[in-house]
Amino acid sequence: MLFVKNLHRPFLISCCALLVLFNSPLSQAQQLPPFSDWSEKNFLGKNRYQFSQVDGQHQVRVDSDKSASGLFLEKTVDLNKTPILSWSWKISNVLSAVSERSKKGDDFAVRIYVLASTGPFPWQKHTLAYVWSNYQQVGESWKNPYTDKVIMLALNSGEALANTWQRHRRNVQDDLFAAFGVKYEQIEVLAIMTDTDNSLKKTTGWYKNISFEEN
Repeated sequence: MLFVKNLHRPFLISCCALLVLFNSPLSQAQQLPPFSDWSEKNFLGKNRYQFSQVDGQHQVRVDSDKSASGLFLEKTVDLNKTPILSWSWKISNVLSAVSERSKKGDDFAVRIYVLASTGPFPWQKHTLAYVWSNYQQVGESWKNPYTDKVIMLALNSGEALANTWQRHRRNVQDDLFAAFGVKYEQIEVLAIMTDTDNSLKKTTGWYKNISFEEN
């Protein structure tokens, strides 16, 4: 179990990458499948998922109690056509008194992974993780403590905006280039993850209205 715990973040991305050869591309801007159709991967304990639809928007509530699991979608997205990832998220609370740049503190109320690749081998794959940081400044980025193949980017920080929906639109192609110096033509995997297994705390994250759009 300790082995799984220490490897669960990069393992999530690796598991997703194994299936990307059979994905169908998104040719136009469109909503992604509802979260209830995404695949669940548990790493330590099990988060509680509540799927709903409000005003035509699919959303998911994720309750995490000393646990770590994620939902992932294998879908090829052409970043030359639809580079903009749009979504909204919300948190109940941040995880205070944790060092996010260490393995013991690598927990977040909400995070979204995008995996890009230039080939089939592990060293050709990189992942960007958008997070609601516990205390890093908005716009701050850093290497994931488990692997330098993953870069973290803080889009929200602290509890000042907790319990309010925050909408984001990010040019994924530009963000990947800023993180890794490579212009990726497509992404292959999208994942969400709420986790508290390292901090042994509790939090709730919500995600909704996620799509890729034209610039």
